[in-house]
Amino acid sequence: MIYLTAALVLVGAVTVLNLLLTLAVVRRLRRQESERQQPFGTIDSGPETGAPLPDFTADTVAGGTITAASLKGRQGALTFLSTDCSACTMAVADLPEFARRTGMDAGQMIVVIAGDADDAHRMAEPLAGIATVVVEETAGPLSTLYSIEATPTTVLTDPDGTVTYAQAGTNPVLEGLPA
Repeated sequence: MIYLTAALVLVGAVTVLNLLLTLAVVRRLRRQESERQQPFGTIDSGPETGAPLPDFTADTVAGGTITAASLKGRQGALTFLSTDCSACTMAVADLPEFARRTGMDAGQMIVVIAGDADDAHRMAEPLAGIATVVVEETAGPLSTLYSIEATPTTVLTDPDGTVTYAQAGTNPVLEGLPA
């Protein structure tokens, strides 16, 4: 009788353990499915909206220097790209249209390209005259300062130097602009 009781207790314990593991797997699968269905344009990346624009100084590919102070007094856009990001190629193609629709000039649009320097310079070629381009290594100082979690990421500022928008996605800002 003692063996039968021990066997029943053991079967009961294994059943409870199996139930707990099954529930954990189901919960994880549900979380993964909800993350998979989340639109790409809603990934949080960049400084918080309402925060002051982080101060920086960077050398441009044209040989000049750009600072956060150069954006004050007018609306600005910073776009963070990476040379190993396929979506960044689409973002580069969207930047001329973004400039046209917003009326921003190259002094108001800063593009930071992280990764291999040669690839970054090739990626920057179509942006000549459209944006001020800065090249840095992967996870470089500007990307770190601006808390970039994914590329491409767009950060918009108002004339006071306050962040009004910061999200990752191929063209999250372009979708909301008037034609």
